[in-house]
Amino acid sequence: MIIPDRNALKNAAAESLQAAQYDPKKLILLHTGAVLLLSLILTVGDYLLENAIAGTGGLGGLATRSVLSTVQSCLRLLQMILLPFWQIGYSYVTLRFSRQEAVSPMDLCKGFQLFLPVLRLVLLQGALYFALALTGSYLGTFLFLMTPWSAPLVAATMDMMYGGGTVEGVNAAMEQILNNAQLPLVICGIIVFLALAAPFFYRFRQARFVLLTEPEKGALNALRTSRRLMAGNIFTMIRLDISFWWFYLLDLLVSAVCYGDALLSLAGIALPVSASFAYFAFFGLYLLLQLGLYWWRQNEVSTTYAVFYNALTQPRQEKPVPASKNQPWIY
Repeated sequence: MIIPDRNALKNAAAESLQAAQYDPKKLILLHTGAVLLLSLILTVGDYLLENAIAGTGGLGGLATRSVLSTVQSCLRLLQMILLPFWQIGYSYVTLRFSRQEAVSPMDLCKGFQLFLPVLRLVLLQGALYFALALTGSYLGTFLFLMTPWSAPLVAATMDMMYGGGTVEGVNAAMEQILNNAQLPLVICGIIVFLALAAPFFYRFRQARFVLLTEPEKGALNALRTSRRLMAGNIFTMIRLDISFWWFYLLDLLVSAVCYGDALLSLAGIALPVSASFAYFAFFGLYLLLQLGLYWWRQNEVSTTYAVFYNALTQPRQEKPVPASKNQPWIY
């Protein structure tokens, strides 16, 4: 297979979007708007439930608190459960855009139509990354113990072991763990996890497109085929990701706006409004900026990745062998 350069991929994606019969801007507004609207509803619901739980004090409100806490937990999980199927639907739309096929808003529901294959794919990838996270936590702890950050913790532990194990020693060790060791330990775990997960992330990057192309073959086939397609093309994919650095940076900055009240508080800046008003004001600003960013460029970015997948799946074209100038003698 011959993978075009980044500019050729982006130009092909732009041409496909221009040739689309249904306006891609409307589809991205529908897709992103549904996600953000659900996020807004769940956030407001979580806030109201939190206030209701706080108002049920004492033993008499124990049953009510239990019910409200259960509902709150279910609401927090709802978006996490629905989002992968909705995102698969958008991937299906971009795949059809890249192939200049007809697209309709109902195509966004493709992930729900392929519920079981998509669910298996999500569970398999989730189990893989969970195992990598556990491995990263163990290896990250070992890495942490090899750094100077662990010196205070090791010293406190040694004092506790060889100093008689007093209550003061135990408390000092726990204080060292909570105050000095927690953040460096988390950083080491994240570094190790990213180092372990990155190769698997890129090997299985095409699994969703494979599943959409061949849903009858299942999730395991999607993972195997993605690994085969990405063999030798990982660095090409990384360079394509890097070429969109500006989009991912803007996405990160927009996400940071959601936590603007907390960031200002850490910087020592107090707003002349209530904490609840500041939280929802920054959250609303985040929703508007996210919608604007995705309306502006999400289609181009996502369709480029679909064009990349199409290039991976094209059959290899063998160069024709030129005829030899030395013709054999005919007797």
